[in-house]
Amino acid sequence: MCHSCQVLSLDIRVFLWIHERFSAGDWLVLMGVLSAVGGGWGACALAPLLAVPKTRCFAKSLAAVIVTNAVAVFVLKAIVKRRRPYLDLGGVPTLLSGAPTDFSFPSGHAAGSFACATFFAFWFIRRAKRESTTALLRFSHRVLAALVLLAACGVALSRCALGVHYPSDVLAGAALGSLLGAAGARRHLAFSRRVDQPLENGKTPGIAT
Repeated sequence: MCHSCQVLSLDIRVFLWIHERFSAGDWLVLMGVLSAVGGGWGACALAPLLAVPKTRCFAKSLAAVIVTNAVAVFVLKAIVKRRRPYLDLGGVPTLLSGAPTDFSFPSGHAAGSFACATFFAFWFIRRAKRESTTALLRFSHRVLAALVLLAACGVALSRCALGVHYPSDVLAGAALGSLLGAAGARRHLAFSRRVDQPLENGKTPGIAT
């Protein structure tokens, strides 16, 4: 068997294993909730952040990551043109009403969730290193970073459980989102340091360009 055929076979076997074990009972409810959160509802949190001057810069940086990620996913889907598993595999139903019919690779849910989670994780770790004054606060920020990444993993898993993505779709989406989230967070933190530095030196900050 050729290497690409072996990879595809493994992808299908892992998909079927996840789909069978996480698509019934309480698991199905949890998968549905995670999928809904990963579908963009979490982005609603940007609205109050944009409305508050203190968090507006943070929200704009995160919004830029979300938009860049969405464009990248759209382009890759158009290039790869992979069909959804519930459309290709007999006996595998989708467990979503109004199931998506666009292309499958990469997973937009996984990409978006990991983009946001990685951005937040970088920010939490930065706060743990620079602003936390006690060991408990530093630990709590690290726990929050781990929790947002764990939630992103749950969103990715839910897409296989619900029959709309192969494991390779969500892995590619997770990798893409993590890369863009990390790049956006590093850029935001670098900008924040440039703005904060004059304040730390007792000077009035200028307009960043």
